[in-house]
Amino acid sequence: MTRHPDEAPIRAVHFDRGTRTLRVELESGAVYDYADVPEHVYDELAHSPARDDYFRANVRDEYLGSRAGEVDLAEMAHERREDAMFGAPLAERIPGAADRPAADTPRGDEMEVHGSRHTWIVDVIEDDAAAVEVDGRRVTPIPRWLLPTDARDGDVLRVTHARSASRSTFAIEVDRDATRVANERSAEQLRSAPPSSSGDVDLSA
Repeated sequence: MTRHPDEAPIRAVHFDRGTRTLRVELESGAVYDYADVPEHVYDELAHSPARDDYFRANVRDEYLGSRAGEVDLAEMAHERREDAMFGAPLAERIPGAADRPAADTPRGDEMEVHGSRHTWIVDVIEDDAAAVEVDGRRVTPIPRWLLPTDARDGDVLRVTHARSASRSTFAIEVDRDATRVANERSAEQLRSAPPSSSGDVDLSA
């Protein structure tokens, strides 16, 4: 967390709703940006009768901050939301990345490619939107165009996510074998499930 070099009082606060970046201007002239700050925290800070106390107790040591201009907090916030949605990339090279032709080989920091593999299950597809279960943990809404054109409800997808300093790339492929196994397992569970009871409900007990 960022520690301020002085305890100057706050002169002004600003909030970028698009990136959830809170900017705090001090009377000393120092300006600090804080990433991924909930809007309600900004509202409470802006309307607090003791902004300096609220800031020290609820912002300064609670959120990642830096002197304005030192770090691109908008990009950092975007990466955090991307990780929350799709799963954080692992620190490993994507197989085959080193085998690309020389003309396609990135230079400089783009050569540091980090990748991860995930399993998505299509929960539902409706019009231009879809929902997928990511690695068995959560159901995440995504745009329909992100999926293969022949993806259907219940399909299992193999997902590879590669990310470098200037590029983020997804490869999404329907895993027909895994989909078939999942469908067979679901059918077996339905066959083995006990029949649902029916009849009148006795409310006298």
